[in-house]
Amino acid sequence: MPLLHDADGKLRLGTRVLVDPRNVPETFLGFRQPDFDPIALPVVRVIGGRAKHAITNIVGLDAAFGVDTIFIVHHTDCGLTHNTDASLKSTLGDKFPGETAHIEELSFHPIAKLGESVIEDMRYLREHPRIKKDMTVRGFVYHIDSGLLEERS
Repeated sequence: MPLLHDADGKLRLGTRVLVDPRNVPETFLGFRQPDFDPIALPVVRVIGGRAKHAITNIVGLDAAFGVDTIFIVHHTDCGLTHNTDASLKSTLGDKFPGETAHIEELSFHPIAKLGESVIEDMRYLREHPRIKKDMTVRGFVYHIDSGLLEERS
């Protein structure tokens, strides 16, 4: 079983993935194993797994518990690979016709090229002023059909 806290009580792992229920990072990252109780692993779930949507939670987890590693996981067949900001804003505009100005301010950070999106998010976190410079940031593409976890760097 992985060690999640060091001798000082610092949380050794923070992870973030998207909201898709086909993804169970505790399992495919090896933190939930058969015949063992699940390990408490902080998972920040956001649309598309995009770092810009998760930054407040990541910074908050680090402030509260001391995180030293972040995993970014995007997956094949992600909804944000099938949509654009314009299409999502159009859908929202139809649902909330009086909110056009607020909707136009939104950015969903759709995924044009899976894999490159992981690298973009890793760069975003490494350059973010509230992410410690010694924070380990690793990125992966999870292949839904095969279960393959492909690391990107």
